[in-house]
Amino acid sequence: MNKKKASGLVGIIVGGIWLANNYKHFDEQGFVAIGMPLLILVAGVVYFVSGTKSS
Repeated sequence: MNKKKASGLVGIIVGGIWLANNYKHFDEQGFVAIGMPLLILVAGVVYFVSGTKSS
């Protein structure tokens, strides 16, 4: 597994856990609660996919 794919996997895991944890605050804070975890999750998916193509 190359570095880009590994960092993408870490981003998916961390972003996914953080996003799932922040859904309980969605009613109070709206999209502010899920904005950053969603960005990390999407960036992780992009890195994972681009790491797979370069291998």
